[in-house]
Amino acid sequence: MLGEVTLDLPPQTLRTQAVWWTLPLQTLVERSVADVAGCVHAAEHAAIGLLPLFTMCDRNDIGGVSMAEHPDTGMPTVFVYDGYSGGAGFTWHGYRVAIQWLTATRDTIAGSSGSRGIPARATKPLSLSKPGCGCAWSCHGSLGCSKPG
Repeated sequence: MLGEVTLDLPPQTLRTQAVWWTLPLQTLVERSVADVAGCVHAAEHAAIGLLPLFTMCDRNDIGGVSMAEHPDTGMPTVFVYDGYSGGAGFTWHGYRVAIQWLTATRDTIAGSSGSRGIPARATKPLSLSKPGCGCAWSCHGSLGCSKPG
């Protein structure tokens, strides 16, 4: 490290569109996932990496946020958002094809044999997923995906 500098920057706000889903905590517990935050983060990055296969966008047109326990849902939650003010429709289309998109994401994670728990091609560039997360997840509820198994 060359140095450390304290920054005092104003907050940034991006009003955009997003799609979100929760991961059943019980599913993660049943699969002995020790690092829930890492698993949710890996699911977020895999979903971001695969959304361009279902929409006309570039990986850099979208972003994401994940939390092991979101204060509004009380559950592990993933958000994928359009990286443009006001939204560009990418995540809206992702919502419309959520079953196909998130099933492909789940299948990609389940088929991974990498030590990082998720194939490098599905992750966000310049990001390191948590090692050993297990990444056993499923969407539920209105998205209609079923628990892997």
